[in-house]
Amino acid sequence: MGYRDDNLCFGKVRSIDGSKVIIKIEELLLEIQDEKYQVEVGALVNCGGLHGDTICMIDRIRIQELEKKGELIEIKIAEMTILGSKKEDGKLTRGVDYLPPLNCSAYFIPGDKLNNLLGVELPKDKQDFSKYIKVGTRSMKNAGDVYLDIDKLLGRHVAILGTTGSGKSSTVASIVQSILEQYPYPRLIFFDVHNEYATAFSDKWESKTHLLPWKDYSLPYWYLDLEEFKEIYNCSGIGVNQEAKLKEWITELKQENVKQDSTVTVDSPVYFSIDDLLEKITQEMKDLATSNRKPFESMKMKIDSINNDRRYYFLRKDIKTRKELAEYFIDLFGLTEQGKYLSILDLSGIPSEVRTTCVGVLSRLCFDFSYWDADPENLPLALVLEEAHNYIPEESSSDFNLCKKRIEKIAKEGRKYGISLMVVTQRPSNVSTTVLSQCGTYITLRLTNDIDQNKIKRLLPDTLGEQANMLPSLRDGEALISGDGINLPGKVRFTPPNPEPKSNDVRYHKSWSTGVPEDYNVKSIIKDWQHTK
Repeated sequence: MGYRDDNLCFGKVRSIDGSKVIIKIEELLLEIQDEKYQVEVGALVNCGGLHGDTICMIDRIRIQELEKKGELIEIKIAEMTILGSKKEDGKLTRGVDYLPPLNCSAYFIPGDKLNNLLGVELPKDKQDFSKYIKVGTRSMKNAGDVYLDIDKLLGRHVAILGTTGSGKSSTVASIVQSILEQYPYPRLIFFDVHNEYATAFSDKWESKTHLLPWKDYSLPYWYLDLEEFKEIYNCSGIGVNQEAKLKEWITELKQENVKQDSTVTVDSPVYFSIDDLLEKITQEMKDLATSNRKPFESMKMKIDSINNDRRYYFLRKDIKTRKELAEYFIDLFGLTEQGKYLSILDLSGIPSEVRTTCVGVLSRLCFDFSYWDADPENLPLALVLEEAHNYIPEESSSDFNLCKKRIEKIAKEGRKYGISLMVVTQRPSNVSTTVLSQCGTYITLRLTNDIDQNKIKRLLPDTLGEQANMLPSLRDGEALISGDGINLPGKVRFTPPNPEPKSNDVRYHKSWSTGVPEDYNVKSIIKDWQHTK
């Protein structure tokens, strides 16, 4: 009877109603060998009897007053939801063959036995690797450590949600640090919107991390497919004839830069010259009557305008070397001799409309790479989308269409090709429902906005019961985890990352007490602002 310790018996079954069990509590707090066990919301317990073992979660505790011989008697009651039962091999299975009978005893389950029940198998040898990563502890007393199934966590996408100041960035850093610590060859790509994570992956993580400052960011325009090219160069509204010509010209120019026996399409990531494209448009206008030139003049002006816009310099940064796509991916994925396994792309200095373009195109390139790889297990990728509401919003806007369309495709099809999303946001109500609904695991930290709470509550399982109402009162770094990545949903306190990401909270008291630094230079700031490429 591995899950029935008489010393941990705290009550008896008094009522059974479908999936609900009512317990009369005999002991609210037990102390066994200096270990304390307490009846509290979220605790996992075993109702064990001749019928077998039924695993339940406490979702409400109350006192019921009864009058007996003129006196009020208080009876302590725990309401529980049935989660499953213990199989013959000692592991948990959803559903039950038999409901617990009346007067069946209820037992606390120690943390080590609980993980064994949940099927968490840890390697006995340091040379072996488990599919479980440790991320924290259950918030209930002596409920043990919490492990996430990495295959299901990333294989089916994960959403990390929480209002500003809830510990969202620390939670992301903690999970990624756990992955880097346990696995020697992971592949993660961070879209770091606020330049928070460089500090979190310094020190002992530095040898595994590739930091790419925004000034060094490059995404050559010849990697774009036709749809991306049209949107980035403001040609989405061109006519059918102009689009057909644009497709023809780009294909011809790309074909000139490959071997004669090779065939390319307009979407092939092969170098071509923008100047040559503009020359073809000019030549076309010469052959047209004056009245028919206007659409081509407009198209040329738009392409030329973006080509000379310094905000889009990242598109032509590598034009002199004509950087090959293979070289680009080798650097991005850390497949160099030094071996880097976490790439952090600092997008903090890029204007928002350009940042959206970067995220969308790069996400599509990663998806296409995984699509063309014969075996998705060769190089599984995880994309960390920090501040996701900034570029995959729920609203329909042409400013976000390209990025949103690309990421929604990964959300729907990525698992088949070994590319995963880690969607991080403080405003889940503003994030594409298509993307959120495709996530298999939800890590929900404190949410104070009622619109955000209502959207997430619809995604959380019924087995969380009253715990779902705790969203506005969770502590920093504490979250409700549910879904495929965890065997049973519940409240978890995440292990603080070491080191921690840079806080976005400005210390006004410090700055306003000490004044500006001695080397502070307003002219230098303005110069960077005016002349940044």
